[in-house]
Amino acid sequence: DHVIKTQTMKGSPYAVQFQESLNTWEEFLKTVQDIIDVWLKVQGVWLYLEPIFSSEDIMQQMPTEGALFRDVDRAWRKIMADSKVDPASLVVFAQEGFLQLLESANEKLETVQKGLNDYLETKRLYFPRFFFLSNDNLLEILSETKDPKRVNAHIKKAFEGIQTLKFEDDLKISHMVSPEKEF
Repeated sequence: DHVIKTQTMKGSPYAVQFQESLNTWEEFLKTVQDIIDVWLKVQGVWLYLEPIFSSEDIMQQMPTEGALFRDVDRAWRKIMADSKVDPASLVVFAQEGFLQLLESANEKLETVQKGLNDYLETKRLYFPRFFFLSNDNLLEILSETKDPKRVNAHIKKAFEGIQTLKFEDDLKISHMVSPEKEF
């Protein structure tokens, strides 16, 4: 909206004296628009991936993607901290290399997401019943390998005739329970 207003001002015959200022302002507004677009992409993907990569199990199973995510996480937290210190948009958006930093973070997050999807695909190929689970459900199962009881929340999605699993004290499955409560 402000870019259009600036372009309208530039078209005025009275703006000749301010042409350089208007050009500078228009470039700044276009840069702000680009930064906001990339910022929102990075924020959305970071919000999705952060709880996934806070799991040590996932970090161990995906060390390359985990390291990339850690890099982005550090950069993202620094961006947010710096923006909190001086939240004035003229200061935040005028930082040198800010757009490039966000674009780099976005590229790394895309690589992490691709690696995550490939990882989930290999798990699904290994155990085809995982195709019945969403990525989030499958990630929850895979990230909680130390607690097999957590699979109960998702078992009915993968196996139609099983409602829950009963576990012994040593965490071995003793019974499969149907929706009708039959063993």
